[in-house]
Amino acid sequence: MSIRATARLLDRTKYVSSHEYTYKEGRTPFWRKVREVLAINPEISSGLPDPVRNRYPQPGSRPEYAATTPSKASDIANNLYDTRDVRRKYPRLEMITQKRLTQLLLASPNPDGTKSILPPEEGASSTALTVPSDLSAPSAFTDVLKQAHSVPATTSSASASSQTTFYTPSNLPPLPPFKRPSLVKQKGAVPHDEHAYYPAENYA
Repeated sequence: MSIRATARLLDRTKYVSSHEYTYKEGRTPFWRKVREVLAINPEISSGLPDPVRNRYPQPGSRPEYAATTPSKASDIANNLYDTRDVRRKYPRLEMITQKRLTQLLLASPNPDGTKSILPPEEGASSTALTVPSDLSAPSAFTDVLKQAHSVPATTSSASASSQTTFYTPSNLPPLPPFKRPSLVKQKGAVPHDEHAYYPAENYA
């Protein structure tokens, strides 16, 4: 009888408490009885959650093997969040350098007023300005800007009186990136009955 009673006290079977929020009590009936005697409130939780029940599988319990990422979207290298999030499309910061502005001044004009930067082998022959040897130099932008706002040396004295700047209707300066083309209302662009209710308007 004594052996059976001792085995009962050392029984390590899973104990389920009647309290709803009790995480873990004594591991054996003996230590549960000691806790009931010494604790002020035996029904209070010990605050120690059972790792087998709350964290399964436990950290470090299984080996993790390295594997090749199945796709580029699941690779964290060079995969920014703003390029993956198609719902918001976060704007990215755009840096405008002095070299970029110098290249815009040396670019060739387009019919719509914008300018296109040509390849380096074509840039020297398509502009009337003197191309600096080093576009990254601090004085490169100011030198080109002075040339753009001054009368070219190839013009005659008669044309110099009427031409005060380098820019002409055929050689317009580049548009700032924040300026957008203005839309003009086009009357009669969409054919419809004159007396019909047609509230749509066309802008171009």
